[in-house]
Amino acid sequence: MPRDHVIRLRGPWEYRAWASPSAVAGRITLPADWGSTLGPDFRGRVAYRRRFGCPTGLEPGDRVDLVIDRVDALGSVRLNDEPLGDIPVGGQAWRCDVTRRLGRRNELTVEVELPRVRDGEPPPARPGREGLPGGLVGEVRLEIFRVAGDAR
Repeated sequence: MPRDHVIRLRGPWEYRAWASPSAVAGRITLPADWGSTLGPDFRGRVAYRRRFGCPTGLEPGDRVDLVIDRVDALGSVRLNDEPLGDIPVGGQAWRCDVTRRLGRRNELTVEVELPRVRDGEPPPARPGREGLPGGLVGEVRLEIFRVAGDAR
């Protein structure tokens, strides 16, 4: 099904990282890894949060998908504090129909974790990202699909 409109959620995003002994927080424009904000050697979990309004002009039957091109390494997604799903390691794009979950104002949270590797354990497979900092490294967007036959 061809998409009719795309809304890119580039930024600003708020982030919060859990680093011993305290949390680190700030703002960032995505997509990006966390190398410039948390350092290239950071391993742990970072929550990225972005608020946005409901797309205007939606008609009954239109569909809105949330698409996240890539997280590095593991991800989980919530919209308005409702879990939408997990994003596995591997670099594949993740997609979810959020049409009925959108409110007038929305808050999207994507948690990304690059786990610490213990001695003797293999690191997670990160195709094309081996040795790089983790993060929300792919585009995040809303894709709007119009009702078939609608000539707007």
